[in-house]
Amino acid sequence: MWKVRGFKHMPDAVDKSTASGAQADLEVATLEHYPRLAHQQMLQVNARQKDFYESRCAATLAGQVAERAANTPTGVWSWTREKLVDMRKAAGLDEYLEELHRGWMHDLKDAHVLDLGCFTGNPLSLWIAENCASYTGIDLSEQATAVLDAKLRELGLTHAHAYAQDFLANSYADNHFDLVYAHSVLHHFKDIKVLLEELHRVLKPGGIVISFDPLMTEPLNWLARTFYRPLQTDRDWEWPFTRATLRLLQQYFEIVDMQGLMGMSRLGIPLQMVPGLSNLGRAVMHFGAKFDKKYAQHRASVFPLLAGYPALT
Repeated sequence: MWKVRGFKHMPDAVDKSTASGAQADLEVATLEHYPRLAHQQMLQVNARQKDFYESRCAATLAGQVAERAANTPTGVWSWTREKLVDMRKAAGLDEYLEELHRGWMHDLKDAHVLDLGCFTGNPLSLWIAENCASYTGIDLSEQATAVLDAKLRELGLTHAHAYAQDFLANSYADNHFDLVYAHSVLHHFKDIKVLLEELHRVLKPGGIVISFDPLMTEPLNWLARTFYRPLQTDRDWEWPFTRATLRLLQQYFEIVDMQGLMGMSRLGIPLQMVPGLSNLGRAVMHFGAKFDKKYAQHRASVFPLLAGYPALT
């Protein structure tokens, strides 16, 4: 869970008195134009990302294999991730994550919530919408948000809406939201500074961000993603968090709490893929999950960085 700090980090000003006029003007221009250039580049990437996920959503809604929207390596990677999700659920980690996030949210009855990257609805989308004062779900995909909005209409939640919107091109007022919930979303932004600036702007003082994203600090995750990345169709919007990401994050937000998942528990994954050893693999995952819950926490030394997926608040 991240909590808004009372300040924004700004780049150091260029001291023109110590540089030649032309050089100083160039440096100032670079500082002034870099955020705008990075912002525009990310909007262009998001346009391609939108097309990618629209095709995958269309394939899913049509009952086809969603991975046909990607190349073969990306399809294999997606299939592998689905298998990991199934194992994660079997080990009770998804249920634990949902309980953890609900606890971090506290009382939402007066909260204005942004569900960032909601797609057709993450595990907590409907629960959040039912319990908050105002719910806004946004995603790049028009088809996916239409599915979620239909669910909200079926529940009669007139204070809740989902629609297609690029977060980097939003028109929300400053200090608008109490909570931004981002379930496996924030690692899709290459220039995290641009994202953090916008999150900081739309959140009220004391507002919070709750996220769930992969880490490149976990050795196996780093190894798998490093070898797979050159073949990856969606590599332009896949940027797992690094130590540098977390350092930059803390210039805008205070990390109030952090829980690592899929650290020691992933040691049971290879065993579950071997015929006759699935039960042993599940047992190892359950043991690893207990270890991660106890030791992969914000104040527990380095272990959160060795877990594959940190839940941040």
